[in-house]
Amino acid sequence: MPVPLVVAVLTLCTLLPQAQGQDAAARRQMEQAYSRWREAMVTRSLASWQQATATSRQLMTRNLIVSQKQAFPAALFDLPVRPPETATLRFLKMDINGVTGQLAYFGKVDIGLLDSSEVPENLLILKFILENTGWKFDTTRLVNLASAPDVRATLKNGGSSAFLKEPEFAPTGVVPPVPKACPVPDRIGVLQIASFGYQTTAVVNGFDAATVENNAEEHIIIGGLRDGENPLQLAVKQLPIPEGEKRVLQINALVLTGNETRPTIKVYSWKPETHPVPEAVSQIIHVNRLTLRP
Repeated sequence: MPVPLVVAVLTLCTLLPQAQGQDAAARRQMEQAYSRWREAMVTRSLASWQQATATSRQLMTRNLIVSQKQAFPAALFDLPVRPPETATLRFLKMDINGVTGQLAYFGKVDIGLLDSSEVPENLLILKFILENTGWKFDTTRLVNLASAPDVRATLKNGGSSAFLKEPEFAPTGVVPPVPKACPVPDRIGVLQIASFGYQTTAVVNGFDAATVENNAEEHIIIGGLRDGENPLQLAVKQLPIPEGEKRVLQINALVLTGNETRPTIKVYSWKPETHPVPEAVSQIIHVNRLTLRP
C-alpha cells in the first residue's frame, strides 16, 4: 500500500532535525578532539596526546620517530612547525564516510614558518577516526593553493567549496590497521620507489614501507635496516597507461649515515628483468661491509 504523501513529508521533516543534530554533535566532537590534540602538542603532554589521537596514528607516529633513531616521546613535541589554530579560519564543510571524517577550513593557516603578515590563504583539512570512545584526531593535510589561484580567489570571496567532493579530498572510510611497535634500527633506512604504470606496495622486515602509484617517492623504512639480511616484499599491480608512454619500476634502498661527507649509501637497487612484472616479488636488502663500502 503506498505511503500517503503527507505522512512521507512529515517523516522527512522529523528526520531532518535529527540528522542535523547528529552532524552538529559530530562536528563538535571533532573540533574538541583537535583542540585537545593541539593543546597537548603545545604543552608537551603525552597523556593528553594519547587521549586525543587515533590509536593507529599513535603507533605510526611512534614508529616513524623510532625508525629515525630519535627518542620517543621527546621527539614527538620537537616539530619545526606548530599546529595551526582554526578559530581564525573559515569553516567550509564536514564530511563523514563510515568511521572516518574530516573538517575543512580556509584562510591564513599559520604553522609558524612565516611572519603572520606573510601567511598565504590555503586549505586546511583535519582528518579523524571514530573509535569506541568517540572521534579521535588522525592527521592534518595542508593544501597549498598557490597553483590554483582561481580556487583561492573563489574561496576568499565566499564562493563554493564544491571541489571538496572530489575523491582526492574525501574521507576514505578505511581505518589503517594498528601497526606493531618497531624496534630501534641498526641503521636508518630510506626506500626510493619509482612506480609509473604500476601500484607498488613495499614491506621491509615485515613493516609496511610505502604504497606508490604513478609517482616517484622516498619513504623512511619503518624499523630501519638491520645489519645483515632485510627481506623486502613487493606487491605490484599493473595500471593503465597512456598510449606511447613506458612503464617504469625501480626500487632503491639507502642508509642514512649522518656523515656530511657521505650522507647516504645505496645498499640495494632493483629493476624487473621480466615483463609483465610478477604481482609478488621477494628480494633481500643486504647491509654488510660489501654493500656499505665506498
